[in-house]
Amino acid sequence: MAKLLDLPPELLLTITSFLWSNQPAKKRLFEASNRRDRQTLASSLERERLSVIDLSSTCKALYEVLQAEKYRIVSIHGRDSVQKLFSLLRLIRLRPEIGNHIQQLHLQLVPDLEVGNISRLSSDQLRFLKSWAETIGVFIDDEVLLNALEYETHENVEDSRHHPSRNGSSLDDHDETCLSILYSMLCYYLQKVKEITLSGYWSRLSIFPGQLLSPLRSRNLPHLQSLVLDTGLPRRFFMFMDSSEIISVAEVANGISEVYLRGFILRHTIDMTYSNHFLHSLVLQDVQLPVNGGGSVYSFLESCKSLSKFIFLRTNNHHDMTLPRPLWMKNALKNSRNSLRTLCLYYGSGYYFPLRLWTIDTFEGFPRLESLWFDAWSCGWAVRDGIETDEEIEVNEIGANIEIESESNFTMEGLPTLTSAKKLVTTLPPSLRRLHVDGPMDRVYGNMACLATHCRDGMMPRLKEVAFGEWNSKLAIDKVRSAFREAGVNQCKVDKDVIMW
Repeated sequence: MAKLLDLPPELLLTITSFLWSNQPAKKRLFEASNRRDRQTLASSLERERLSVIDLSSTCKALYEVLQAEKYRIVSIHGRDSVQKLFSLLRLIRLRPEIGNHIQQLHLQLVPDLEVGNISRLSSDQLRFLKSWAETIGVFIDDEVLLNALEYETHENVEDSRHHPSRNGSSLDDHDETCLSILYSMLCYYLQKVKEITLSGYWSRLSIFPGQLLSPLRSRNLPHLQSLVLDTGLPRRFFMFMDSSEIISVAEVANGISEVYLRGFILRHTIDMTYSNHFLHSLVLQDVQLPVNGGGSVYSFLESCKSLSKFIFLRTNNHHDMTLPRPLWMKNALKNSRNSLRTLCLYYGSGYYFPLRLWTIDTFEGFPRLESLWFDAWSCGWAVRDGIETDEEIEVNEIGANIEIESESNFTMEGLPTLTSAKKLVTTLPPSLRRLHVDGPMDRVYGNMACLATHCRDGMMPRLKEVAFGEWNSKLAIDKVRSAFREAGVNQCKVDKDVIMW
């Protein structure tokens, strides 16, 4: 007969699922443990010896099997986040296998509002780290220990944050040095991690990319696939990322497949000349772009050769942001035209692009596009098409002779025309499955009618989902539904709470 430890993990799980308290052996042990006579449990264990051993072995084997799942995702955030990170490292030192179990790591290193800092590593902890780090090739300067002692004895922590120590470093510099040490050791031990999310002030996060650059890249985090850098700040605030930092992140992206940035202002004037064949997904949320279209993000997009997903998303409605150029973005993605499957260009409500040169003119360059999310402004769809609004209907019903003019009735020279906007529909690729459009329905109805006709002609046989935002007119909803039904669509469902992005 096979022993329990020889059984596969799946069978062990099945066995233990039947070991409830109402089963004979376990029930008798449970009742014996509740009796006042302490000898009762011992005698019961003697009688149930084989069952107890089997149960104990099963639980032990299950613990070993499930240990990898327990540490698969590790999240450190909130108060004393650096101390928690230090504790994680100590645990990995005692049990190195835990480092191999971690596949997703989420760190939110934000300042503690009460003590005004994120790092409270003591001099004793740094001394412990120093002796330990040297065994793995990470060296800590003695000056760091002296600074820790000095700041521990300082009466006013807030003063020490702004006034340098005897060697000229401030408490902010000391905190960043401590984080750099922890990052170095963390990268050394997390050999199987696939996804890392860092949230906090950029001055704290900017230390991390340096750990992934050559010559450390081959040793540190060899299986990393996804990197998320989030400022963690309220949506009305941004952090500046200068040229050297952008290049550092870009070089890291040259070896991983997914990058997500949120809440940054990119200031970069240096062209990137290398080619990126690894990056497959790039998400930029609430990111300010440089005024000069020839630098930064546009050049980086041109360097990408195999992007399958690109998302540029504004969710903060911060009107001081630099106005992006949808057409420039589309042109910069030309080197990924044969691999791009998901494209999202959303610039937030309240923005429109007054010049035709700024709006997207065609999607013919993306033959494999499956999911397309955009707002009506970026494609010039926000044009007057003659549909009445609810307000206009109400005025007509009471017999008023006043015609209320829609705000979408533009007369400025250079605006996209309805003809050019409808022409854009005919350039949607036949591979398209999902189309999400955000914008007032009274502005995009004419394009939807054209799209319905386009579907009827069999030009987009794979289209399964069409979603809209800003339902501001019941008449618009009914007209869109009628347009698709007339085009031969059997079922047309309107979801007013659709998740657009």
